Amino acid sequence: MLPEQADILWTFTTIIFTLFSLFAFINVIQNCRERAGTNTVLWGSVFGAGFIINLLLTNHMFDLTQQEQLGFISWQVLAVFLTLLTWGVFFKSENIENQSPPLIRAAFFYTTISILLAGYTNWLPQQRSDPPPKATIPTGGVESMDAYTEMGRVIVFGSAPPVAGQKSIGKGQCPLCHTFDPGDNIGRCPNLFGVEERSHTRIKEDRYLNEPIKIGEVDGATGIVKGKPDEVPEEYRRADASELTGEDYLRESLMCPSCYVVKGYGKAGDTKSPMPVISKPPISLSKFELNSVIAWLQSKDTPGEFASVTIPLPTGGEEAPPADTGGGDVEPPTFVTGSEPIDVMINTLGCPLCHTIPGIEGAVGELGPKLHEKINAPNRIKDPNYKGKAKTGRDYVKESILNPNAYIVFNEEAGEPFPEGVMPQDFANKLSVNALDKLVDFISNTQPEG
Repeated sequence: MLPEQADILWTFTTIIFTLFSLFAFINVIQNCRERAGTNTVLWGSVFGAGFIINLLLTNHMFDLTQQEQLGFISWQVLAVFLTLLTWGVFFKSENIENQSPPLIRAAFFYTTISILLAGYTNWLPQQRSDPPPKATIPTGGVESMDAYTEMGRVIVFGSAPPVAGQKSIGKGQCPLCHTFDPGDNIGRCPNLFGVEERSHTRIKEDRYLNEPIKIGEVDGATGIVKGKPDEVPEEYRRADASELTGEDYLRESLMCPSCYVVKGYGKAGDTKSPMPVISKPPISLSKFELNSVIAWLQSKDTPGEFASVTIPLPTGGEEAPPADTGGGDVEPPTFVTGSEPIDVMINTLGCPLCHTIPGIEGAVGELGPKLHEKINAPNRIKDPNYKGKAKTGRDYVKESILNPNAYIVFNEEAGEPFPEGVMPQDFANKLSVNALDKLVDFISNTQPEG
């Protein structure tokens, strides 16, 4: 129940109170007309006033919030109690108490039960049911390190503040694979708790210096020179990048994941990272965004303290993200219409983060199965473990987009199924009908190159 709303049970109860007072008024008038000598005007006025008072109280109750209703309901309970008491006096004064309707006793019982039930439900701890807040990214200047690191957190998790019980994933897509709290590990990528401290010791380890490539060698996939911050692409390079630091390690791990692969979390003998390059599509973080993520990683384990942050606040307006064209600072939801080129559609939806997709440049993700669906889809339908409803390869592809958990592909290389629940479940809200058909047509015809 939201505190800003009216309580349904109290609202229902107050309506019944008004109807009850109306019944009492009608019953008294009927009894007065059946008996000579009864003061119809007096009793009619008394019970008519009781009905009007209850009606006004009910009308006012509709304008109150739940919290306000809790304090106001006592007045209506008092009004109904006085109505019942006066009704009893009426029957007693006319010596017809043996003819009082059972509704009087029923009303006492109903009122008692309703008040006890309503009081108990409102005594229980209340929980908001608001939808998750939209992710926001500042569009103006950043005046404090607190605001700067908060921007990095929003890029990682998406919602601000975090929503209890819900998996928040921001533009950076980090929570798909990483965890951030001590003792929490989903097994796909390293836990990032304590990463700031590790960043300083890691660059001194022999394994970092020589594996999978040596300091000074170029990573073929990204063009990054390992361990050389002064040779990072200029648009991402830090000022005075003459000496390798922990900050440079964090930046390198984001821009060149395979320059160093944490033991046990890579492919091909820990020489290739499954992590996407976040400075390239489909994530494409700008220097401003990437640096804010690094600042957050450096400070996240010491909330409110920023002594470990080595990235200075941005001072040049050219570093700030462009203003939102929608007139606010809320990122619009992802949606493709089908009019976009297929590679733009796929990158917008973030498919290359997890899948290798032939024909799409840079789509070399390995968290999910390779999309060779011209061959794979018909075979998976025949799999005894397949419990979906598809009859054709095209139907299978469509089902796997709209209902990813209908069939979990087995990862032959790892000897176990791919992780369930990694692929978003809301693509139906991100695709128009035309876009879905266009995407299904393309993926249905993907096959290994050559």
